[in-house]
Amino acid sequence: MLKIVFIVVLAVVATQAQEHRCVAPTYFQARLLAYDHETGYYRDGRFSYDAASQRVRMIERVNENATRPQVDELFLHHENKAYRVDLKTRKCNVSTIDRPFRLVEVPEQSQYIGESSIGSLEVPGAGVLLSTWFHMTHDTEVVGNLTTSFTKEECIPYSETFHGYQVKSKQHLRFHRKFFDVTIGLDDPNTFDVPYECRGRI
Repeated sequence: MLKIVFIVVLAVVATQAQEHRCVAPTYFQARLLAYDHETGYYRDGRFSYDAASQRVRMIERVNENATRPQVDELFLHHENKAYRVDLKTRKCNVSTIDRPFRLVEVPEQSQYIGESSIGSLEVPGAGVLLSTWFHMTHDTEVVGNLTTSFTKEECIPYSETFHGYQVKSKQHLRFHRKFFDVTIGLDDPNTFDVPYECRGRI
């Protein structure tokens, strides 16, 4: 029995040794679905990502039945500024970013969990293989567990799940994000321009 357990442990260690953490493409766009389990806040929109210049934009889809304001958010970390436009009132709010830029990646010291697939791998182009990772976050701001899934070949993000709390406020954090229709690169060079409603407040 001990021999069987030892062989299984060796197999797991060997598999983890063969898997290498990855970083998502420097530039990509996707449809992002996000759900905050603590607040019940659901978001659906167009997500744009630029790791080189540390820029992120999320433009939510307009839903007439929405119970919360739907927004266009632009985060320019290199300028330490965030722009937020209410898509209904068109009012702009400018604030200071109080957190560092976070790469879309498999964090260092992550543990490889395993692989899964979406669609059918038997038909070319009909499916994709995913690798899933677990990471324990413990820094001065946030403590918790992060589970991420990426495609094995291109390291394209598929999902993120986090459960933890903020160190200072002790506020619980529990959210899930899923990426769809990911395209590598940016289809519009003006994607990260400051929204028109905010330009007088730069």
